[in-house]
Amino acid sequence: MKKNLLLSCSGRRVELLRIWERTFFELGMDCTVVATDAQPFAPAFALAKKQAIVPRVTKPDFLPRMFQICQDYGIRWVIPTIDTELPILAKARPLFEDAGINVMVSDPETIEIAADKRNTHAWFVKNGFPTFKQCTMQEALDDPDWQYPCFAKPADGSRSLGASRVESRDALEIRKNSGKHDKDVVELLGSGVEVTVDAYVSPKTGKCLCVVPRRRLEVRDGEVSKGKTIESPEIVDLVRKVAETLPGARGTICVQLFWHPETHAIQLMEINPRFGGGYPLTDAAGAHFTRWFIEEDEGIPCTACDNYQRDLVMLRYDQSVFLRG
Repeated sequence: MKKNLLLSCSGRRVELLRIWERTFFELGMDCTVVATDAQPFAPAFALAKKQAIVPRVTKPDFLPRMFQICQDYGIRWVIPTIDTELPILAKARPLFEDAGINVMVSDPETIEIAADKRNTHAWFVKNGFPTFKQCTMQEALDDPDWQYPCFAKPADGSRSLGASRVESRDALEIRKNSGKHDKDVVELLGSGVEVTVDAYVSPKTGKCLCVVPRRRLEVRDGEVSKGKTIESPEIVDLVRKVAETLPGARGTICVQLFWHPETHAIQLMEINPRFGGGYPLTDAAGAHFTRWFIEEDEGIPCTACDNYQRDLVMLRYDQSVFLRG
C-alpha cells in the first residue's frame, strides 16, 4: 500500500515541501506530499501535488476532517507546522497511531510548556537552565529597579506578532493601558547575538541525535531571511540537555536563545516544538531531519549523525506563484 505524507502549509513553507519531496526521492519511495490549509492561497499549498482544505483549528470539525483526509489519501505521516495545531494533534496522536499514522508532534506536556512564554520561562527556571528575567507588565512598572529598554511580547504569541522593544517606563505604561496587550510579558534585553537552534529528537529513543545552531542575521515577518550556521559547543550541549529534559519531545525541536560570542554566555528564550522557518539552512548544512524521521519509522538503517557544515550562509528571496482561474 502506498504511503503518503500530510504537511500543514502556512506562510513560506515551499522549501520544507521540497525537502520532503526530495527525501522520498532519495530514499526511492513512491510517496506524495499532501498539503493542507484552511484557505487555498498559501504558496506551498498551491505547489503541492495534492491538496486538501481543512477547517480552522478553532472549529470543532478540524480534527475529524484531518483524520478523514488521512484515511482518504493513504497518509502514513503527518507533519504539523502551525502552532495552534500542535496541542490538538498532540492529544489526538493515539487516535492516529491506532490507525497506523505517525504524527511528528511532541507529548502534550511539551506542547503546553512551549505554547505560553510564562510556562516556558518557569520550566527553564525550574530545571536550572539559563534564561532572562521575566515578569508581567505591572510587576515591571512596580519595580523601581526594572531596567529599560526591555522587551514586551504576548505570552501566547508567535512569529514575533505584537512583540516590540520598550524604551522607557512611560512607554510600558502606555502599552499596558492600551488594553491590547493584556497577556504580555516583559523581559530584560539579551546580550550578544540571537541564535535559533534546530534539534532532532529520535521518536524511537528520546535521544537528541543532532543539534544545529544558526545565527539570525536578518529577520522578516518573524522568520529568518538571512542566517548562518555557527560553531558553538556550549550551545550544542545546552540545547541537547533541553531537548532530552522536555517531557516526551519528538522530532524537530526549535530553540531560540541569545549567545555572547566572547563570553560564551547563553540565555534561553523560547521553544518551538516543530520545524522552524529557517530549517532549510539546517538541512542544507547536512542535518537531514526529514530523512532520519522516515528512516527510523520505516526501520531503515538511520543515517543520523551529530555533524553539520559550519559557516554556511542562507540568503532568501521572494519568488512568485501563479494560479489560473
